[in-house]
Amino acid sequence: MSYNSQVESFVVGDLVMFTGYEVEDPPDAHKIGIVIEVGPGTKPHRLYRVLWLANGTKINISGKHLQLAYTTKP
Repeated sequence: MSYNSQVESFVVGDLVMFTGYEVEDPPDAHKIGIVIEVGPGTKPHRLYRVLWLANGTKINISGKHLQLAYTTKP
């Protein structure tokens, strides 16, 4: 399975967790946010505007640095 096929697609309202890396302080790693807008690009480089619940900031994040914060049963 290729890496690109493992990157998820998200919709507005999804509860997501940041799984990427950061070089700035404070890191958003493992913080929870809500997708508020689906931006341009194609998978895995599509950008998502996320409202981070910890501090209320809104940041554009690549989908490859996000994962759902919950799992669903099929």
